[in-house]
Amino acid sequence: STYLAREIEKFPALLDELLDPRLYSEPISAASMRAELDERLRQVNVEDSEAVIERLAQFQRATLFRIAVADVSRNLPIMKVSDRLTELAEIVLNKALDIAWRDLVAKHGEPRFSAGSDCRKAGFAVVAYGKLGGMELSYQSDLDLVFLHDVTGKSQETDGERPIDNSLFFGRLVRRLMHFLTTQTQSGALYEVDTRLRPSGRSGLLVVSTEGFARYQEDNAWTWEHQALLRSRPVAGSASIARCFEKTRTETLRHRVRRDTLLDDVLSMRQKMRDNLDKSSADRFDLKQGEGGIGDIEFLVQYLVLRHANDYPALVYYSDNIRQLGALEAVGLLAASDVARLQQIYRAYRLRSHRLALDELNAVVGGDEFGAERIFVSEIWRRSMQ
Repeated sequence: STYLAREIEKFPALLDELLDPRLYSEPISAASMRAELDERLRQVNVEDSEAVIERLAQFQRATLFRIAVADVSRNLPIMKVSDRLTELAEIVLNKALDIAWRDLVAKHGEPRFSAGSDCRKAGFAVVAYGKLGGMELSYQSDLDLVFLHDVTGKSQETDGERPIDNSLFFGRLVRRLMHFLTTQTQSGALYEVDTRLRPSGRSGLLVVSTEGFARYQEDNAWTWEHQALLRSRPVAGSASIARCFEKTRTETLRHRVRRDTLLDDVLSMRQKMRDNLDKSSADRFDLKQGEGGIGDIEFLVQYLVLRHANDYPALVYYSDNIRQLGALEAVGLLAASDVARLQQIYRAYRLRSHRLALDELNAVVGGDEFGAERIFVSEIWRRSMQ
């Protein structure tokens, strides 16, 4: 694996991971990852944020390496690889958020707001979109993140000795969190972060209220944003905001989709992506953007879910493509044999993509690969997208 070799070249300490007998005998799990992080953090001063982030980066780099070794040695199936990579990102994200929150509260106090006669503590949450939201993270995936708070009313200020407006607090919180995630440490950067999927994109606020998010989804969201919303879920922060987000997500996907233009919108977006991103040629097949590839399966599923979500609420429960396919089968919109075949093809494409990523290659294969699979996906596409 070029990826593993390059990691060892950049971070020779990773060789120690290969000498750890647990690498070959103990399964990697979210629980074991959390336990290891706790053990690593016991060795540093928890009040020293930069030292904690450095130790967090060491943990993340070592765990990524162990997952990749298990992947290469065939000890983890493809879906479990993505599960572990996704869980790792969530563990790191939650810990970085805890540190950023603690630092800001120590300086300015906790954000509070008045709701009627009550003064409440404000909440903050992180919502994942894309590969993290769909639990399909790969080794070098960005984190697509949206940030929400639940502040309403007129009195919005922190309660410390140096109080600041809540909007300023949350803005600083997100910038500090992103600094922790993206800054190069001795062990490398944790993740690249993409915030362009927030309401109104680059021109929108970096942190949005739950009310503002719901209002945007009702009045201004485009079909492609509804497609993106299908692959979203809360991953860190306030449980109450997570519930509020899930309510908005469900109501949006069921009741606010423009179904009269849905097919044209989805087909138009798919064609734009293929025109701009497809690297296929007469003798090459782009696993993601080529005809009959990953993108076609994802757009097919998204179209069918959005088309029928109002009649079948269970369709929007999951954020990952495999279980959304299962939901389409459960309500009778796709035949069981077709779903089983699509799931098998989707896993095969993603496994091949992972193998290429481990050699730091683009997800493009020979034109003679996956011929029957591409034909099958294209047939289902023609049958369903009308």
